Amino acid sequence: MKRLALLLASAALVTPALAADVVYEEPAAPIAIAPVSNWTGLYLGVQAGGAFNPDNGDNLSIVPNFAGAGATFLTNAFGNSFSSEFESSFIGGAHIGYDYQIDRFVVGALVDINALDIAQRSSAFSNTPAFYTAERSLDYLVTGRLRAGYLVTDSALAYATGGFAYGESDYRFTSNSPAITAAFPAVVNSDSDDFGYSVGGGMEVKVTQNISFGAEYLYTNLGDSDSSTRLNGGPFDGSGTAVIPGQFTDFRSNGDFDFHTVTAKLSYRFN
Repeated sequence: MKRLALLLASAALVTPALAADVVYEEPAAPIAIAPVSNWTGLYLGVQAGGAFNPDNGDNLSIVPNFAGAGATFLTNAFGNSFSSEFESSFIGGAHIGYDYQIDRFVVGALVDINALDIAQRSSAFSNTPAFYTAERSLDYLVTGRLRAGYLVTDSALAYATGGFAYGESDYRFTSNSPAITAAFPAVVNSDSDDFGYSVGGGMEVKVTQNISFGAEYLYTNLGDSDSSTRLNGGPFDGSGTAVIPGQFTDFRSNGDFDFHTVTAKLSYRFN
């Protein structure tokens, strides 16, 4: 009995000491996994920027069709008295599109509509003296484009884009020529529908899962125009040549109606 009591007493003394040496590990804290950015889905937004063209464009083309003028008509009447200019403007509007993400590649399509106020003017100045100015201006622009890009990071997309462009341009011709009279008025042939293309690229960054901000450059070319003005009579060199019925001179704007745009874009994404 004494031995049993001693064993129990020894066990009671040893047990707390052993318990003090036991190490309890706390469970590891859960690791937060950042959500992967998803670019697939519908989006819509607004854009604003500038429309410009550092190249002023081609000069006014003058095509005479009357007897007695010969090849010296243009030199005698106008010499090198031509000028052209491009009027830049603000551009702004809205867009809607859809993207589809394939791994780190994103493809999609979009449509945008923009208000702007650009103009391309070409003028000729005769020895009469008189001026002859043809102007094409554009009040709005619509583009429908495809785009394809690569995710530089999960939230930054670099892309290229291209597609069709449409605008309804206004054409007008002004002159103070004495050849324009009530009996021989200027005959304006105007084509307001301009179809062409837009190509460019940009960068878009997601600032949240649903909000993205970007910058985009586009080159737009609406082609040449069928618009022209016909003046009955000429030449316009101050020679006093009488107007002969049936003779005329056409004034046409040469070259394409093209320009550049740079815009900042803000979009809301439904994904």
